[in-house]
Amino acid sequence: MMSSERVDGRTLRFQHRRPELLAAATEYVLDHGVTGLSLRPVAQALGVTHATLLRHFSSKDELIKCVVEKMRTDLFAQVTADRELKEAGSTAELLRITWRRLCEPKEQRQFLLLFETVAGEGWRSGDGGELARSMDDYVDFISGWLRQDGWAPEDASTLATLLLAQIRGLQLDLLVSGDRARADRAFEFALTLLEPRTGPSAP
Repeated sequence: MMSSERVDGRTLRFQHRRPELLAAATEYVLDHGVTGLSLRPVAQALGVTHATLLRHFSSKDELIKCVVEKMRTDLFAQVTADRELKEAGSTAELLRITWRRLCEPKEQRQFLLLFETVAGEGWRSGDGGELARSMDDYVDFISGWLRQDGWAPEDASTLATLLLAQIRGLQLDLLVSGDRARADRAFEFALTLLEPRTGPSAP
């Protein structure tokens, strides 16, 4: 039996449609962050009962885990299916397109959530869960492009890791300082790491 909390059309719409509820919850978390997050305000904002939210997500931690997983799978699916990225002529061009998009306010919310989550959890167990898997996804993706540009597999993985670290760090700097011009210059400087290797590695 449903609780005595107010039930509206959205409650009924979401009751058996977890993907839609998760999508709405993801937008809420991206807008509000995870510090002090409570399921009752989330449920109220989504127009569902607390009981409905708990039926799909057993706890706040479970909701956050599912949100991060959705962000990871959605973003990676977008990146790998994007026509402009597929047609990039080099790794540097691919990263320039990606950087430009990541600097859009809507996309920056993901970095805010990343930094907030890492700061709050501290990965005491040494396992970053979905966040760690997300890093692996992008290291592999960029490594593939670097290998096409002539980098040896081990060097490609190392360089991809370094470039991702640069992007994350510069996004943090941009979020704090708001100085887009400086962040852009630093990003272009980071891309000079790609310049020395123009052909296949020497045997």
